[in-house]
Amino acid sequence: MEILLIGNGFDLEHKLPTSYRNFLEFCERVRRIFTFSESAHLSEYRSKNIDNWEIDDSIKEVLLLGFEKRTFTRVLKEDTYITEATTPYDVLNELYVNLSNNVWLNYFLTCPSYIGENWIDFESEISRVIQALDAARLQISHGGNIQNIKNSDSVVIVALIKAAKGSMRAALQDTAAIDKFIELLNAELEKLIRALEIYIVEFVGKITISTKSVDIENLHPDCVLSFNYSDTYERVYGNGKKIQYDYIHGKADIRKSVKSSNLVLGIDEYLGDDRKNCDLEFLPFKKYYQRIYKSTGNAYLNWVDRIKKDDAEYHRKVNLAYTGEADPLYSFPWQKRYYLNVSSIDRPEHTLYIFGHSLDITDKDILKLFICNDNVQTKIFYHRKSEDDKTALRKLIRNLVQIMGQDELIRRTGGSCKTIEFIPQTLSHNEQ
Repeated sequence: MEILLIGNGFDLEHKLPTSYRNFLEFCERVRRIFTFSESAHLSEYRSKNIDNWEIDDSIKEVLLLGFEKRTFTRVLKEDTYITEATTPYDVLNELYVNLSNNVWLNYFLTCPSYIGENWIDFESEISRVIQALDAARLQISHGGNIQNIKNSDSVVIVALIKAAKGSMRAALQDTAAIDKFIELLNAELEKLIRALEIYIVEFVGKITISTKSVDIENLHPDCVLSFNYSDTYERVYGNGKKIQYDYIHGKADIRKSVKSSNLVLGIDEYLGDDRKNCDLEFLPFKKYYQRIYKSTGNAYLNWVDRIKKDDAEYHRKVNLAYTGEADPLYSFPWQKRYYLNVSSIDRPEHTLYIFGHSLDITDKDILKLFICNDNVQTKIFYHRKSEDDKTALRKLIRNLVQIMGQDELIRRTGGSCKTIEFIPQTLSHNEQ
């Protein structure tokens, strides 16, 4: 069995704007369609938002059309008339509903990690926020003072509450207030996830991919395990092929809604054994909970079962060969066999190709299920900008140390037990 595991680097390799920065910049420009002055001309919106923006022209075109064709209506809200903008495009209108005053978006646009490039930056920043709120809640629930939390946590909380346009006193006066604020953050995160889903399908998914990766073209996987929300491999390489797909973090679908979207965007477990099974206030933000709640793909577990069963069967036969005993699977005397020659017993081996995944510790449990099997040959492609560029390789090695420990990594990258190989990505691409 050959398995291809892909992460966000796979989409980036195909020049798709799926980085953390790409999405945030897109969200900013969508909001401005609806918040720019009614009297503003298209040229003003273009010069301030589009002209110097590095993104595919097809995305720019939709936003420009949305701005150009927007209309305004006066509506009464809370005894006050306000002017609301709308466009002829349902996807832009739905985006704005989910992005308007979104707490997480407001926070992300002002926090230092806005310079980040990978989806993992979203997860890391969410984790910082949740852990800071957890520290505050723990203090209050034990009768402590909010001043006792770390200064770094205080900075995060202040920035978050400012993004929510609320006050520290209202949000943190007691555990009930914090829990209410947590519910708000969860609802706002679901809105942001839906906005991301729309972006992936209606904007990224409609970009024409003009080049193919030589490395990917030369692979013929039976299964594809995708950590992405997009269907890039499926639409570019998978046509007409019998491949089993598993979108472990959900697959973007424009037909979904805020409530029905199954995209996973959350954090790893950060609590110790003494708290993780009883302190559940922040459970909805955790990846494992979201995977269960949203019923995302888990076909990969069947692939893991097959790998382990194949290896168990191989060892069973080897043990019979060494002991000279009859194979109990054969019930009739004339069917009994002896495996006296160990070298004649084939060991079923599987191959795992990893492309565009950072091997970050947040996906440790899933990665170990595949990599840490002696009958799995793992081939990890690493990105490079030139022939001798090994910047990405250094990061991958470091992350693998965190995942399996240095002794296990050394054992698997050399000698007779070698199961891990690092392969530099081919610099050239094939034109479609």
